[in-house]
Amino acid sequence: MPDYLTFLVSGVVEHQDDLDKEISEHLKNKWTVQRLSRIDRSILRVGLFEMENSLEVPRKVAIDEAIEMAGDFGDKDSKSFVNGILSNFVEG
Repeated sequence: MPDYLTFLVSGVVEHQDDLDKEISEHLKNKWTVQRLSRIDRSILRVGLFEMENSLEVPRKVAIDEAIEMAGDFGDKDSKSFVNGILSNFVEG
């Protein structure tokens, strides 16, 4: 398994509660992370972890990768939803 994949997966597993808390702060209408589809929830966790912890990948690139995954694996609204949530974590 590539080292970077190990970094992402182990990081998301280790920091899942913190990631969920951060994501939930950007959900509207009293939605919870648990109400999200498993695909969207997983993509958001990986994207946010990568944005906050990777020195190799710029934040906007991490968002683009997450949007691409959402398009490939999520439903018709996943791309815009993932973009909307993760964009909240980009400064300026």
